Amino acid sequence: RDEPVFDGQYSNRCYQNAVRDAFLDFQRRAARAGRYTHDEDERFTEQWERIIMHLPYAFQAKRMFPAVFHRDREGTSMWDDVEAIVGAPPAREDNQDNASWEKAMDQYRRAISKTDAYVTFHRNRIEKGQRASSLIGNQYTGSIFLALMSTFESDLEDNTDLDGVRFGLCGYGSGAKAKVFEGTVSPNWREVVSRWNLFERLAGRVAIDAVVYEELHKGVREDSVVPPNGEFVRSEEEESDLEGARRYSWISA
Repeated sequence: RDEPVFDGQYSNRCYQNAVRDAFLDFQRRAARAGRYTHDEDERFTEQWERIIMHLPYAFQAKRMFPAVFHRDREGTSMWDDVEAIVGAPPAREDNQDNASWEKAMDQYRRAISKTDAYVTFHRNRIEKGQRASSLIGNQYTGSIFLALMSTFESDLEDNTDLDGVRFGLCGYGSGAKAKVFEGTVSPNWREVVSRWNLFERLAGRVAIDAVVYEELHKGVREDSVVPPNGEFVRSEEEESDLEGARRYSWISA
């Protein structure tokens, strides 16, 4: 077909497969760099104290990460315990078409997501990242950064000790391209995170009606809904010799 196609299940499968493949690629690169030995070291999803995901919607990671959870734990006693509950992955039958095979695998991963092992894993390592997303919605390219902020601020509130621990991060783009990487938390993370006030700012949002929304959407509204405070705004003096240039001014808090 020449026109774009929207298929929610297909889109989810692209996300799931891309993140899984990116994770396996990261695993191979880490092994070549001497960072990781598969048969000796603790698996990455256990090494990472938190896992930060691109979240098109709040519960995307909870529903899509079982594919990585499965692959990372294969061959371990952790996976043996899960497999004792959900059984072995479905074997692909001769001449089985892709659609029915993918449907069977989707059902299998859904079964994994309901096990106590996965529920606990998600609660401990992923859930804090989805809290802000559930209040905002899809941030597109900003999604992984929002999940990171949500996680850090939630851990600050819980007085969690994250000094020096590793985070795993999984980014994704709509072209079905994913990247997995890791980072180590700096000892001064509390000082930085304490200035964000993410959830406080979200709680102070102002509701708008349909008329104001249309004005903002069409770019015809001249005044800000909320007076600028401690942020950059488009400057009224935008004359420039540079085509397409935009000038901004800082409004103090």
